[in-house]
Amino acid sequence: MKQTDTKTLILDVAQDLIQRVGVNGMSYQDISESVGIRKASVHTHFPKKDDLLAALLDRYSDRFLRILDGIIASSDPPEVKLRQYCGLFEATLSSGSQDKACLYGMLGAELATLNHPCVERVRSFYQANEAKLAILLNSGRQDGSFRFSGDIQAMASLIFAMLEGGLLVARVHGGATQFQQVVEQLIQLVKG
Repeated sequence: MKQTDTKTLILDVAQDLIQRVGVNGMSYQDISESVGIRKASVHTHFPKKDDLLAALLDRYSDRFLRILDGIIASSDPPEVKLRQYCGLFEATLSSGSQDKACLYGMLGAELATLNHPCVERVRSFYQANEAKLAILLNSGRQDGSFRFSGDIQAMASLIFAMLEGGLLVARVHGGATQFQQVVEQLIQLVKG
């Protein structure tokens, strides 16, 4: 069995911390204690916090959008695809103690404290999700399974905002059960 390299372990721990406490609540000291290395070793791999954030954001975005592309490319009906997409967010919340939010959602909440390259990464991730959701919604409109009124792009924005915000609300009360109820209501809205 291959051991996880230190750099990957640092990224894993940092991602977990940010998804639970935010980027401003996470420090290199927290990472070094969790990984079991000296703080200077964290700085060796990621000299500045922006370096760590850039690596995290790129890794998360690549994985998430690759999964989303797979969902969209599948032969499943549009409703199943939308449920699978919503399931990505629910899986994040359900991991651990139901206290995690999407990495990009947490950073979006702290956007004013991020430097420009990270802000652009967050914006790009949001835009990519909305664009891919619009493709999914359009296919559902074309086959008649989605009969919501209004603009497809506006609905894509609404869904993405509901999922990102829904994770934050569900962390406060209700957890995954409350989030699932919101997703069911969303599906009914989209189906018309």
